[in-house]
Amino acid sequence: MFLFILMMAIVSLSATGYALSEEGQYLHLRQMDIKFEGTDAEVTFYYELDMFSRVYVFLLGSYNLQPTIEKVLFDFEQTEVMELGRNHAVVYVHNISRQNSEYYLHDSRALGAKVDTLTMIYPDGSSRSVPGATATPYTFYGG
Repeated sequence: MFLFILMMAIVSLSATGYALSEEGQYLHLRQMDIKFEGTDAEVTFYYELDMFSRVYVFLLGSYNLQPTIEKVLFDFEQTEVMELGRNHAVVYVHNISRQNSEYYLHDSRALGAKVDTLTMIYPDGSSRSVPGATATPYTFYGG
């Protein structure tokens, strides 16, 4: 009976958004990697969950994190969640950039949460890191 009451409390707190950490989020985004592939990109999130959310994910599965991950990428038009785990997620973003002759241009996009470190990985293997990101920066890269 106690386990049932505990589970219901966790579900109701997590579902309504009241299971918040000291930062105002139950999901803390440590790192976000954007690996550009032409006009598309593979985005990998690395995150930490608060205690209530870890229990919630343990009991009901990580697929319940999908709406939260999608909210982080609210400013992107076509996203497809490929993988969800307890501490990471992989999302494929279509048309994240546009092609202009031999270069690709990525316009800045707002993020639905602050990310400790945003790393952009270009097709040539080079990368650029942005600490404390709340948006993706304007950038261009070669194909």
